[in-house]
Amino acid sequence: MTDRPMTPNGSLIIDAKQNKLLQSALRIKIMHALSREAMTSKQVADRLRQTPGNIHYHIQRLYEGGLLELAETRSVAGIVEKYYAAPASQFHFPGAAEGELRQKDDEGWTGGAPFSEYHATRLDLSDEEAARFSEELKTLLEKWELHTEGGREYGVSIRIGRIDEKGED
Repeated sequence: MTDRPMTPNGSLIIDAKQNKLLQSALRIKIMHALSREAMTSKQVADRLRQTPGNIHYHIQRLYEGGLLELAETRSVAGIVEKYYAAPASQFHFPGAAEGELRQKDDEGWTGGAPFSEYHATRLDLSDEEAARFSEELKTLLEKWELHTEGGREYGVSIRIGRIDEKGED
């Protein structure tokens, strides 16, 4: 892998165009699969139970956007197989922290130092899975709400909701 800008915790630093490319649960799944091992589009399609053409399209967009690397090419029976790899499966978009998240809001959030993070992803869930995921988050929050050892106050805001299905680039 070539050197890519990474945060200390191993998240790939991305720009606005790359952030837009990652606004798809399928593309997030592709990035996770390719962060574990280099694979061809066909291998990713088999793993994710998708059509090879669909996966190839998304891999090409991610590759052209600088989110994937061509790890290896092999010639097998006259066919060139391209193996792609992802440098990370977690992403940091500084633009999110520099925009509205950094401005002080009505509740006093500043989004500033010494510690502030913004996490976002897309998940492909059934309605039942979304409800179960929400319950698991509530349980996690309740665990930390009972934490009484002191320290500074931190805000946590999580939003879960269906995404309008619009055409992807």
